[in-house]
This record gives sequence, C-alpha cells and structure tokens, in this order.
Amino acid sequence: MALIKCPECGQQVSDKAAVCPHCGVAIAGNPEIKAANNSLEVANKKVATGNSMTAANNPKAGKNNRAMIYVVAAVIAVAIVAVGFYYYNNVNNDNELDAYENAMACNEAAIMQNYLDMYADAPKAHRDSVMAHLAILQKGESDWTDAVVNNSRSAFENYLRTYPTSIHRTEALLKIDSIDWSIATKADNADAYQKYALAHPEGEHIDEAKMKMDQMEKLVLTDEEKQKVTGVLTSFFMALASQDEDELTMAVDVALNSFLHKVGATKMDVISYMHRIHKPEDINSITFRMNNDWKIEKIDLGEGVCSYAVDFSVDEKIDRTDTSKETFCSYKVSAKVSDAGKITELNMKKGVVE
Repeated sequence: MALIKCPECGQQVSDKAAVCPHCGVAIAGNPEIKAANNSLEVANKKVATGNSMTAANNPKAGKNNRAMIYVVAAVIAVAIVAVGFYYYNNVNNDNELDAYENAMACNEAAIMQNYLDMYADAPKAHRDSVMAHLAILQKGESDWTDAVVNNSRSAFENYLRTYPTSIHRTEALLKIDSIDWSIATKADNADAYQKYALAHPEGEHIDEAKMKMDQMEKLVLTDEEKQKVTGVLTSFFMALASQDEDELTMAVDVALNSFLHKVGATKMDVISYMHRIHKPEDINSITFRMNNDWKIEKIDLGEGVCSYAVDFSVDEKIDRTDTSKETFCSYKVSAKVSDAGKITELNMKKGVVE
C-alpha cells in the first residue's frame, strides 16, 4: 500500500481505497491514478539507479571523506595532548618552585632531602642551592652535638655566634642559663646572684635569684648591728673580770640555750662561773682582752626578727702570786646574741696556754 494524491482534491489517500475520503472521487481502478503511480515508480527507480552509478563511478569521494575525518580527529587529539602537557608542565614547575623556596627557608634536613629526592630534574641552580644549604645544616648539627658533649658556657656561646638562627638557639640559651645558675648557687652569695640576674633578666631562675638577693640583703650586717653584738660580748667579759654581777647578768638573756656547754643554763650558772674563776686565793686579778677577730653571721628568724651567731677569740691574763700556775690562756668563743642584744649562748674552748 502507498499514499497517492487524489486527482480531484489533491489530498493524500491510499492507492487501495475505493474512493477518496475527502472528495468521494473513485480511486481504485481510476486510470489517471494508475498512470500517475506508474510514472512515480519509474522516477524513483531512476533516482536510485543514478545514485548507485554515481557511487560506483566515483570511489575516491568516499575515501577522501574518511581520510578527512581521520585527519581532523588526529589534529584534535594532538591539540588535547599539547594542552594537557602545557598545564601539567606549568603545575609541575609551580610545585617545584614552591618546594624549592620551602627547602631554602627551613632548617630541617628532612625537608631539604625530600626536595632533592622528588625533583631530580629541577634546575641545577636550585639543586645546588639546596645541597649547599643542607651541607651547612648538617655541619651545624655536628657542631651542636659537640657543644652538648662539651656542656660549657663558652661552647654554647661559640655555637650561637656561628649559628645565630639555628633551631637549637632556644635550647642553647637555656643551657647557658642553667650553667650560670649552677655557678650562682654554688657560690651562694649576693654578688653571684646579682651577676646571674644581670646576665639573665628573663632567665628560668630569675625569680629565685631575686628572692635570694632579697634574703641576703636582709642579712647584711649594719654597723649599728655589729656595734650591738660586739658591745654586749665585750661587756660580758669585762663584767666577768671585774666580778660585776649586775653588769654580767644584764648582758645575758633570762635563760640561755647553752652556757659553757650546759643546756638550759640560767643567770645563776653564769654568776657561779664568775665566782669560780676568781676563787683561788693566789689570784689577784683577771683581765680579758678581745682580739677583734669577730666573725658575725646575721640569721633571719622571720617576721622581721634576727639573731647573730658570733665566733671570736679572747685572751685571759691572770695576775697571781703563784706564777707556777697558769697565768695566760686564749679561748675560742662561739656565742649567739638575740635581736634584743642579749647573749643566748656562749661556749668557750681553750686554745694556746702560756
């Protein structure tokens, strides 16, 4: 079945239809429609035959079309590869430059070695710079190990002068701080702590150093304090020589921690000693001479109260009728004096006898 044009109205209609559904004209058996159909079939066959002959007579046309398609595809492929390589190369160069700058800016051997391993094809100037930087760093690490083994102030100072920006700078400064503090504590005097504080104003031990200096400043003996201590001890021995009970008992505390090695002595023990040394009948008089070799240590008892530990020597001269007996004796004296200026301890050890 085929569609044909109605010879009457021109509308399409099946060639098998009895009549045209649009205008009612007879279709089947109509000689005009049959002739038209025959002509149409002939024309279609000619067209088909002509196309076949054209393709058969011109085979180069098909081949040229296929070749053109391959050329265009190849050009497109090359372009894609070129563009991809361009971007890859740019990205790779950018990565290498970033890695190079990072390696040169850091002080870590691992980062530098990683750059050298990853970018074997990097510009020679870049690789040479990184290798030189790595060599310096490795030398610095070796020198740091030597300084740590030496463990002296001069070794760490020399290292810092050579490598002022080293990653070990802080550690080296702490090592020096620790060494200086050890020296200060071993000396344990105000000058040593002052020296540490000047060298390390923000040191690890600066607070402790200041505390030590404050404590020692409190223990500095003033001229007034020295006069108080030496004065009461001198008065004690003068009263002992002159047998002046009032002056003697005024010099000592109500209760003594120790007197001539007796613990918990009283003023009566002191008076008894005075009478005892004067008891021999052949003794005319006794005199004591202070040798002015005072060693006085100020002791902080807290809450603003102090005491004084004193070491000194005193010579005893005995005027007696029996010169065959002892007439001279030297004593080493250890005493303690309270903040109120009273003797709280006094012990003597006999020295050279003449």
